[in-house]
Amino acid sequence: MQQTNRFLVGVILLIWFVISFVTNILGPLMPVIIETYRLSLTMAAFLPFSFFLAYGIMSVPAGIMIERLGEKNQC
Repeated sequence: MQQTNRFLVGVILLIWFVISFVTNILGPLMPVIIETYRLSLTMAAFLPFSFFLAYGIMSVPAGIMIERLGEKNQC
């Protein structure tokens, strides 16, 4: 495998790790967040929901971009 491919695979793995870590750490931190910012349960529920909402919203433009440019950018 070429050095560039290894770097890109590493970057993708790091991004997925960070996304998974932030998404999964919200559960244990939720009581602290609620107490610190004095949030209602409804407002606190929007925090994890916002991650899924952002993923859903960004999937459409990303899909359109892949359709236009293709999977690999032909430089």
